[in-house]
Amino acid sequence: MKKITLALLFLFYMVIVYAQDCTFYYPQKQGAQLEYKNYDSKDKLSGSSIQLIKEYKETGNKLEAVIEAQTFDKKGKDLGKKEFKVKCEGGVYSVDMKSFMDSQTMEAYKEMDVEINGNNLEIPAKLNVGDNLADGKLEMTISSEGVKIMGMTTNITQRKVETKEEIATEAGTFNCYKITYTMTVKTMFSVRMEAAEWIAEGVGMVKSETYSNGKTMGYTLLAGLKK
Repeated sequence: MKKITLALLFLFYMVIVYAQDCTFYYPQKQGAQLEYKNYDSKDKLSGSSIQLIKEYKETGNKLEAVIEAQTFDKKGKDLGKKEFKVKCEGGVYSVDMKSFMDSQTMEAYKEMDVEINGNNLEIPAKLNVGDNLADGKLEMTISSEGVKIMGMTTNITQRKVETKEEIATEAGTFNCYKITYTMTVKTMFSVRMEAAEWIAEGVGMVKSETYSNGKTMGYTLLAGLKK
């Protein structure tokens, strides 16, 4: 009986340790909301989005959330919604690669058969400047009545933790890690761009920028945070 009790205590201890090791890059509260504003290369508003923590739960050593993202054009017209998951388990935080899918694309093909395969984008609990992070990949096939209409592959590569910086936006000032990466989207042709994201614990993305051939294409800023 004593040995069983000790084993149970050890298991309980390990669950606590794993949960403490989890670094979660979103608010850990159902109903929390993040508002983003998108700008073009000339600093003009090009659109916006709202991310809602639709579900949040803690199960054993796993923290998990379902995010509902709704996007709008610069005039406030609704462009559609998408959902994706984020979780932290065993000291590794991961983001569903669906987060990189365009809401308009998903809305346009919602009446068709969409098959999605891929891996999650991972971030270890302890980040250090100079760390190289694992790649991510998403494959989407769109069909209608058994006939393939379109295939799309998104690859996230060359991910690196560049710096740790303090970023100020309308929503406040946040301590962030800057992660750079290359994103390649292949359909009938291939589009390649470089990107940078600034992420903060308990918040998520605070700022992002995209580049093509070294020139800024646009950027996104966290404009509001409701916990």
